[in-house]
Amino acid sequence: MATLDALKVFVEVVRAGSFTAAARRLGISKSLASKRIAALEEELGVSLLNRSTRSLHLTEAGQIYYEHGLRIREELAAAEAQVQSVTARPRGQLKVSAQVSFGFMYLAPPTTAFMRRYPDVAVEILLEDQRFEPVDDSVDLTIRMGPLPASSLVSRPLCKVVYGLYAAPDYLARAERPQHPRDIESHDSIFYGNYDLGAHWRFSLNGQPLDIEPHSRLVINNLLGVVEAAKAGFGLAYLPTFAAQSAVAEGELVPLLQPYWNEHGSMLVLFRSRKYLPDKTRAYLDFITDWFRERLVL
Repeated sequence: MATLDALKVFVEVVRAGSFTAAARRLGISKSLASKRIAALEEELGVSLLNRSTRSLHLTEAGQIYYEHGLRIREELAAAEAQVQSVTARPRGQLKVSAQVSFGFMYLAPPTTAFMRRYPDVAVEILLEDQRFEPVDDSVDLTIRMGPLPASSLVSRPLCKVVYGLYAAPDYLARAERPQHPRDIESHDSIFYGNYDLGAHWRFSLNGQPLDIEPHSRLVINNLLGVVEAAKAGFGLAYLPTFAAQSAVAEGELVPLLQPYWNEHGSMLVLFRSRKYLPDKTRAYLDFITDWFRERLVL
């Protein structure tokens, strides 16, 4: 069991790229993670990692052990899923990672409704604004805004994501309202730091993508912060409609250039395996998929 625990830590250290990040994902201390790797190396009689103050690199032996460790972890996950599937009712601890803005605005109602239906399931929601990271051992489902990089993870769409341009009435009283996406370059703008197209905002012109590079003196890595800065009248903001919906309803933001808005992909739920999903995970996945299909209009 000690070797198996150490193997899990080793795989997570390699995937995370550091002891600190791996320990945080696994819910253990950095020192404990380091001790487990050291004990594993002593037991095997080889060095698995070359450590420096700034980075970790696999040794030749470490690469071999890592590849086998990944397969072992997948087999364990499959075995656990099959064992759990024999239970008559979903039960256990479920951990869900979601982007901060979407999770904050939309995830609590379906999750609490799900928990009322399945009282034997406990749910922990992690709100994080990393654009994408692999689903690790401690997370059952990850909700992220696509498109996402190619990976081995399985995905299921929750809802379409459309990006649009917004500004506060106060800003529009001081600045000329843009009539075309190219007018944006002469305006102050608020930039979402985790946006996947980098320094460009994408619109649609005659069915073709039109990329605009805004003049952004303010960069915020959280959509809720971008919304608040836009409401304060600092400048134009390029936002998914789900993030701006409430502020528009309250009259705090005004939609602009709607004929040029661009469908940007989908909000996706990511998970490791379609075949070996535990009952608790499959039940939650099906529940929130149905919930958003019926209720969320973006």
